[in-house]
Amino acid sequence: MAKTKRVTATVKMTPQEDADLIAWWNHIPRGSRNAVMKDVLREYIERNRGGFRPVMPRNVPQPFDPVRFMQVSEDAAWIRAALNDLPRYLEQVMRFVAANGTGPVAAHEARAPTAEADEAEARRRAEKVRKANW
Repeated sequence: MAKTKRVTATVKMTPQEDADLIAWWNHIPRGSRNAVMKDVLREYIERNRGGFRPVMPRNVPQPFDPVRFMQVSEDAAWIRAALNDLPRYLEQVMRFVAANGTGPVAAHEARAPTAEADEAEARRRAEKVRKANW
C-alpha cells in the first residue's frame, strides 16, 4: 500500500493580535483540530462561492481603490450639505410649531412649575440615585 501524499498548512499567530484565536484553538481537543480546521476552510470556500477574497495583511498599506474613494467623497459631500441645511430646516420647524400652536411651545400649554412640583421631583430623583447600583 503506497503512502498518500499530504499537504501541511501552517498558521502563524501572535498573542497580541490573535489572542481570541489562540484561546479558541487551545479549547479544541487534540485529535479534533485537523477536522475542525478542514471544516473551517470548507465553510470559507462555500461562503465565497469557491473563490478567494483577498485579505491584505494589517501591516501592509491598502491599495488605492478609486471606486471606494469616490463613494467616500460623495458621502462626505452629502453630510456637509445636510449639516449646512440643518439650521434652515430647524428654523422652518420652529416657525411651523410657533404658527400652528402645536407641540410644547404653545403659550396656552406652557405652565410655570410650582414649588411643590420642584420639591417632589427633587425627592424622586434623590431616591432614584440612592437606589441605583453604580
